[in-house]
Amino acid sequence: MALTGGCEALDQDWQDLLGKVARAGFYGVASTGIYCDFGCPSRPPLRKNLRVFAAAEQAEAGGYRRCKRCAARDVHAWTEAAPI
Repeated sequence: MALTGGCEALDQDWQDLLGKVARAGFYGVASTGIYCDFGCPSRPPLRKNLRVFAAAEQAEAGGYRRCKRCAARDVHAWTEAAPI
């Protein structure tokens, strides 16, 4: 299945990705077929391979699979954990 969807990364998206800024949204890497939360500790991709998605469902519909590092955290980086 070919990878589809998403939009090209804006300069702000790229800066947030490099700075590991946790925020709403997801980014997909066309060369690997993986999508991550913004703020994921994984190595940054080449900018030409970067696609941005508003929702995880959009990335999955485009043929991307979830990053195992992001999934292991079990909560999106941009959401606050509930106080204990």
